[in-house]
Amino acid sequence: MSLSHRRLSIWYQQLAQQLEAGVPLAEALRAVRVGGVPSLATERMAQQIEAGGSAADALRAGAAWLPAADVIFLSASAEVGRLPRTLQNLAARHEHLRTVTLRVILACLYPAAVVHLGLLLWPVMRMVDWEKGFVWDGFAYARTLACTLLPLWFVCGGLWVLVRRQSPLVGLLAQALPGLRGYVRAQALADFAFALGNLLDAGVAIGRAWGTAGAVANSARLKHAAGAMEQAILRGEEPGAQRRVWTCFPEEFAALYRTGEKTGRLEENLFRLASEYQERAKRSLALASMLYPSLLFLGVAGMVAYAVISFYSGYLNMISKMAE
Repeated sequence: MSLSHRRLSIWYQQLAQQLEAGVPLAEALRAVRVGGVPSLATERMAQQIEAGGSAADALRAGAAWLPAADVIFLSASAEVGRLPRTLQNLAARHEHLRTVTLRVILACLYPAAVVHLGLLLWPVMRMVDWEKGFVWDGFAYARTLACTLLPLWFVCGGLWVLVRRQSPLVGLLAQALPGLRGYVRAQALADFAFALGNLLDAGVAIGRAWGTAGAVANSARLKHAAGAMEQAILRGEEPGAQRRVWTCFPEEFAALYRTGEKTGRLEENLFRLASEYQERAKRSLALASMLYPSLLFLGVAGMVAYAVISFYSGYLNMISKMAE
């Protein structure tokens, strides 16, 4: 399981600063200490470099706690001597992702608190009887929570684990849920544009950059398009002329790519695309983070309303019986 975005950002930033100061990679790996980063793993990476191994091999040794896509980016940039630059790019990206994640969590807190309050009070309200009064039943209370609150925790916990492990099942589930499809598509394009721009910025050959970006893409269509583009480049064809491949991408993506190709600002345009699609993904995720907790909140509110109506119905029945 990889580290949090915050710790990754700090580790990448400090490692880049060490390398830019002229410190050898093995010494830099030992010098940088960030909470959560396994020191034994970084020590093995340093020893592998000192034993004559390449930086790419050493980075792959830490794949258990580094994101798979990051390992690919860092390995490719290390081979061409642009590791500090890639570390800086990854540090900035993980810091941005940390901010987005924090905002989504904060947006979910209030609806989640209301849902929990409603589920905790729901079985208590059902224990009120106008003839017998309030009768506490601990077993009934625990049974109701076991049928409502525990499944909710189980589902949320399972989703959190899948997200942390970067399981492909998360993408499949998101594609099936209204409100999340837009997020999945925008995030896939943001990741692809960042990957391609990052690899080109590190000095990786354009054909290999397309193939590598496709390998880490979270979309089958983008993987196929990147593979086709790589083959076209290997045949000596210009990427911007591959109209059949560009049908997999939005028009603004293709237009900015061709413009950057002609003006020599391709990496800059790709990073711009990554930022724009990341913003779209953030808006879609924020909308979904309000939509689904709100739907759950409405469900709990309906249950509470039913309990209140039943409560007053019992009260009115009691009054009518007393009047008779």
